[in-house]
Amino acid sequence: MTIIIRSTVKCPYPNCGHTGDVITNLHCRRAHAMERKELFGRYGKPQGVGFDTTAAKKNLEGHVAAPPLNTGYPSDSSQAKDMRSSRSKRK
Repeated sequence: MTIIIRSTVKCPYPNCGHTGDVITNLHCRRAHAMERKELFGRYGKPQGVGFDTTAAKKNLEGHVAAPPLNTGYPSDSSQAKDMRSSRSKRK
């Protein structure tokens, strides 16, 4: 299993704690009542948040992914064909 960890930045506003791929205008307006340019001008640019990849991998150990949807029967089975034909008759 390959783990992809994207870069993340932290909002520069004091004690905000918001992190994301980018700090959006929407976050700046809602949380701090100012535009992004104004926020960055006052408090500086967002700082990158580093990840400990070994800790991230350990955190995911034992995690079971959700099963894919619609796996009850294959789409070429007679049950699937019957369901499609009954749906098309309803219309």
